[in-house]
Amino acid sequence: MEVVVAGNPTVDIIHTASGTSMRYGGSVLYISLALGALGVRAKAVGVASREVATEIRQILQRMGAAPQLEEADATTTFELDYRTKPRTVKLVKKPERGIRKVEGDVVILSPVYDELRDAEVKARKVAVDLQGYLRTRLPLPAADLVHFSYDDIQLTVRELVEFAKRWPAVVYTLGEEGAYVLQQGKISHINSAKIQTEDVTGSGDVFLAVLAYFHLLKGLDLISSACEASKYVAGFLARRVVTR
Repeated sequence: MEVVVAGNPTVDIIHTASGTSMRYGGSVLYISLALGALGVRAKAVGVASREVATEIRQILQRMGAAPQLEEADATTTFELDYRTKPRTVKLVKKPERGIRKVEGDVVILSPVYDELRDAEVKARKVAVDLQGYLRTRLPLPAADLVHFSYDDIQLTVRELVEFAKRWPAVVYTLGEEGAYVLQQGKISHINSAKIQTEDVTGSGDVFLAVLAYFHLLKGLDLISSACEASKYVAGFLARRVVTR
């Protein structure tokens, strides 16, 4: 079964109380990392500048992914500030062109900004992270499985139930406060591990990758899949590698 991940790699400038750092990131990188750790060789689709695309291809290949990166005038760049809660995110620059086409058996759409605005998507199953759609106020896509977080949008439980009605399976993560799992009109809450770290960049992408793996590829029920995803995120935050 072909698994395809779509979303731009990024240059992340990260501010915490401990200082400022810069590194490559983006959903396509972290999701590929998580899927590789689970034994899935995913095709990674995105757009970046020539010099960054060359380096990201090498990184993706080491993760066990098959890079399908197209070159553009710029690489999506963000400043992420974890000195506030929820974090603040500032777009520094982005490429002029987006992703044109995404096709596979299972497709994970995880735009960091608006790179999927005009993309043609063909898939048997679709998992989506709403982060980029919410940041840019693009129309929300149809999907079999949806993830978004408290950092993306703050909702009461009543608002969440109404918001989630448009999809068959939804997980809304709350960081240390766990996550809400919604399916067939029912809502449940799961706990998460309390990991002491300021920088949680990539944790939502790891969560979605593991969630999609267990629910869409392995057929595990949604609550159990979300619990597995939470355990892998705890391992990622504690050790910076994807492990349960």
